[in-house]
Amino acid sequence: MRIRQVIVVASLGFLVLSGCGRIGPPVIPILAEPSPPTDLTVLVRSRAVVLAWTRPTTNIDGTALKYLATFQISRQQTAPQTSSRSVIATVKAEKPENAIVSGTRFAFTDSHVVVGAKYAYSIEAVSRRGIVGPPSAEATALVTVEIEAPSSLRAEAGERTIRLSWVAPIRRADASPLAIVPRYNIYRGTSPGRYDPSPINREPVRSTRFQDAGLINDQTYYYSVMAVESQEPPWQEGLSSSEVSAAPVDLTPPAPPRGVRAVTGPGAVVSLSWELNRESDLLGYLVYRSDAGERLPQRLTEAPLKSPILTDRSVRPGGRYTYTVTAVDASPRRNESVPSAAIEVRVP
Repeated sequence: MRIRQVIVVASLGFLVLSGCGRIGPPVIPILAEPSPPTDLTVLVRSRAVVLAWTRPTTNIDGTALKYLATFQISRQQTAPQTSSRSVIATVKAEKPENAIVSGTRFAFTDSHVVVGAKYAYSIEAVSRRGIVGPPSAEATALVTVEIEAPSSLRAEAGERTIRLSWVAPIRRADASPLAIVPRYNIYRGTSPGRYDPSPINREPVRSTRFQDAGLINDQTYYYSVMAVESQEPPWQEGLSSSEVSAAPVDLTPPAPPRGVRAVTGPGAVVSLSWELNRESDLLGYLVYRSDAGERLPQRLTEAPLKSPILTDRSVRPGGRYTYTVTAVDASPRRNESVPSAAIEVRVP
């Protein structure tokens, strides 16, 4: 009986093997190459070259790039002597120690350069399987003696804006005179000494004033400014100015309350009510009253009211009173609206 079971099992194994399809050569998996990094830019800063590029998201065949490992940075000196192109650095795609990452943008500084030399750079993406993609577009940079830093940088806060101003430099770092009118790049960050890799201006600005708009009120921003020598990319930046900081402030008050109503009695009482304001940063309401013959209204509420109602029990029978209501926001400035339409009340 056991011999028969062995025969049956062996027969089933043969059937399974024969059902695997015809025998052929092994299938070699397709190893897609990563797409090259895009938007490679270079600028010269303090006798060093700063490269910035955007992380690719696809392979060259259009499939998603899921396993990116590193970037290879290649450099060639093109003047005054010519050298062969070679890999000078490798940057990790995740948490690199030798580069700054802002979103999908990477920035690497090549400090091993010589003043007066011209360099050409390209970058290749490398997958976790070691597959090297095609190089990026080439970018070149000429290293020069940097311009001295702009001086007297100041920051003035406004409504969702910060206005910057500075004094133009007049010489280079080696004290040689500056024979050009520089332009400027402005850098911004949300913590001291840490700025985004790219300047906030699209092109170097001509003026020694700049307004940074579209900011978040009460958020502190940090700035530095660098003079730019070249008139077109790659930008040749000078030394960094001193750092300044400022926080935009809310200068816009709420709308004045509407629909103020007053009801007297019973007794010497005036009950006020009004429509709710719809501002998201509303803190509350302040109520003012003036007696007959008084020119300036007196505030009845020490702190802003959360609800649009107030009962005034400090009136006198036969008295005539005028009420107004204002709205106050929750900003540090406690912006207050203009008064509502006045309503006059006579207590019986």
